[in-house]
Amino acid sequence: NGTEECTSSISEFRDFCCFDKCTICMNETDMVDWETYVDFDSSSQSCGNFDWYFTSNVVKKGSQECTDLQMAYSEKCCYAPIDYTVPACSLCKQGEVWYDLNGDIQVEFEGEPRSCNEVSNSLFRKSEDSSEICAQARSEYFDSCCFVKCDLCQDAQLDANVEIMYNNAVTTCLELGLKFSIDIIQEGSDECNTARELFAEPCCFLTPTEPCTLCSNDGNQGQVRANVDVNFYGSQTTCSELNSFLVSREEQVGFMCQAAKTELQGTCCFEMCTICGNDGNLYWDNPVQFNDMKFACGELTWILSGEMIEDGTPECIDMQTSYFDQCCTGPSLEIPEGGDKCEICPSGKDWYAQVTYNETPMTCLELDSVLLRDGLFDGSDECQSATEQYSAQCCYTPPIKSCNLCQSGERFFSIKDQRVTFNGAETNCYGIHNYLYTRVEADDNMCIGTQIDLFDICCYDRCRLCHDYQLDMEAVVVHHGTSMGCSEIENSVFALNQTAQGSKECLETHKEHFDECCYDIPCSLCTVGDKRHELLVSDPVTFQGRTRTCGEVSVLMEAEMSQSETCKNTKHEVFDTCCFQQCELCTDPGWVVNWNRPLSYDGLASTCIDVYMNLRNEMVAAGDDRCLTVQHTLSEECCYKIPSSQCSLCQNSNGTFLNTNWNYEVTYQGASVTCSDVSAMLSSEELDSLLCLSTRDQLWNDCCVPHEGGDSGLGGISPSLPPEVFNENKGVSASGWSPSDQDEHGLTTFFRRNAANRLLPRSHVMSLKALGLYFSFAYYFC
Repeated sequence: NGTEECTSSISEFRDFCCFDKCTICMNETDMVDWETYVDFDSSSQSCGNFDWYFTSNVVKKGSQECTDLQMAYSEKCCYAPIDYTVPACSLCKQGEVWYDLNGDIQVEFEGEPRSCNEVSNSLFRKSEDSSEICAQARSEYFDSCCFVKCDLCQDAQLDANVEIMYNNAVTTCLELGLKFSIDIIQEGSDECNTARELFAEPCCFLTPTEPCTLCSNDGNQGQVRANVDVNFYGSQTTCSELNSFLVSREEQVGFMCQAAKTELQGTCCFEMCTICGNDGNLYWDNPVQFNDMKFACGELTWILSGEMIEDGTPECIDMQTSYFDQCCTGPSLEIPEGGDKCEICPSGKDWYAQVTYNETPMTCLELDSVLLRDGLFDGSDECQSATEQYSAQCCYTPPIKSCNLCQSGERFFSIKDQRVTFNGAETNCYGIHNYLYTRVEADDNMCIGTQIDLFDICCYDRCRLCHDYQLDMEAVVVHHGTSMGCSEIENSVFALNQTAQGSKECLETHKEHFDECCYDIPCSLCTVGDKRHELLVSDPVTFQGRTRTCGEVSVLMEAEMSQSETCKNTKHEVFDTCCFQQCELCTDPGWVVNWNRPLSYDGLASTCIDVYMNLRNEMVAAGDDRCLTVQHTLSEECCYKIPSSQCSLCQNSNGTFLNTNWNYEVTYQGASVTCSDVSAMLSSEELDSLLCLSTRDQLWNDCCVPHEGGDSGLGGISPSLPPEVFNENKGVSASGWSPSDQDEHGLTTFFRRNAANRLLPRSHVMSLKALGLYFSFAYYFC
């Protein structure tokens, strides 16, 4: 483009080859209604098909044929788009309450028979929520098209992934809720009441009022060793997964919580190293020399936190010995009396960027200490001047969705230790990765361009010791004469040597240690790599010459191993029919949905969970245009990054916790809410964030009360041995199916258990299933 040959060709052939195509809408700003059909060319045609007709028949803009067709069809096929800064019309919304849509019901709309789904879509595209058209449509069609869906859990939380048997088909509790929408099961109906009696126990749970945290003890909050594998009641999980489960499900004083603490605190929990230990108070702004650079003592604590140095280790003792006197015994003589420290960066600071202050070159980190030493305090003219002078060099706004140099699609690759030229300067791949991750948005042109230019140079697919098999994290082998864990080989040795997948070293190590380090797991029909797709349990599929449901095929495959030819061939045959990848609101790893976040997105839903359930009800798949549109529009509102140190409303500055006055009403952000509501809102914030700190200052006296007898926590509570709830010789078949008592309807509920969960009360078996701790699963029959 732009060459002489290109320009010459355009000049010579454009009038012969190109034309200004007609559009069906007379007003160029109008939109075409694809769902409206008209009689054209002896058949019923979608208004959207005119575009193809104009292209294939070379109907030019301004021609007589174009004008005639516009006159005939523009009024019916076209509409003026609404102002999407205000809510669009939602047929099944009354005030702030949302109802479900009975989409298949036929009604008379605009003089033609239409389904309620078509009516709802038309109103949403063409009318604002406050318009008279919307109000009239609700008045006319609400009773026919809208209903209150059966709410299985009512005020409790839904345990989405628990598997049950409903109407002779295997399904999940979440799918059961979707069936209520599809099958129009209304609240208060006999079927709704019966389902609630049978499935409320396995499918629903109450959010704990005092959540269990694995590493809290005597009011002190320890740290969790995130990736340590543990065995809890016969099942493999990690410390972080177990802690997340306990926080969401178990009460602090409950049996399960206390059992986990007694058994696993020593393995999973540690106290973070602090410079002052228990013998001194940290003087945050005292300057101290570390690695030939000057830091504030408080900033030195960030280094300790980032490196996860544990209390009592040689590294911690050395740090305390070196810096206790400078940081913990009193204010430094270098710091003058004054007010709050001058902070030139409100958010992100590039500590190592070079600046010149008073003709002396230094880093922004050193500048921080110098400003404090020179007595420049917040609010002073000197601080304002320094902020104006240095903020451009020292400060940046962290991205909402960070650019990852070595991300390709949904896969993340490893970073090479490689020297490269970037923006005209010599640097390495790690430096570029860190810069992009802390400064650049994932969809920024700079991110995309740098990935294209440097991906092949900076990124590689690191060797996976077990390839598609599972890595035994606890196995130990002798590798090159040194005893080490299989996980060390994969995570440390391969990373240090930059061993690529498929390389000679990778293949030789795989061959040498495969038998000791690797194992297989049962076939999961809808699992691809680390991603589990949704099983369309009731959908029919032809398998082995007969028609079965996908749920039946899935159960048959559980008897095979994941790397067997039978498993692979079956997946190849039926995956597209039986497996579905749900459109997720949050696409980034480490980001989660704020389910109860209120929305004002074109009137689409009142909370993020409403949007999610709408996507599920309509089976919107990942990658679909509508999915991508919703993700782009709502990700900032509905998704948040899991904080590294979660804000807790009633956590003291020394790490201890006070009791929360959960039901006490306070005024927060202009609304009347309870302390429990505020605590939930803060759960997405970092512990040291401005919002967390200011909210605690504001509501501490109202919401937080000391433990009885002082800040004593729950020390001294220890669990007894778990009760025996299973008799090996009674009521169990060889397959492991065991009947429970009959319910009041005379129906018997069946479980399938493995040896691990026989020790647990029934409610805990179902709870732990949601965490994924058990490979076995429970079915409920009705």
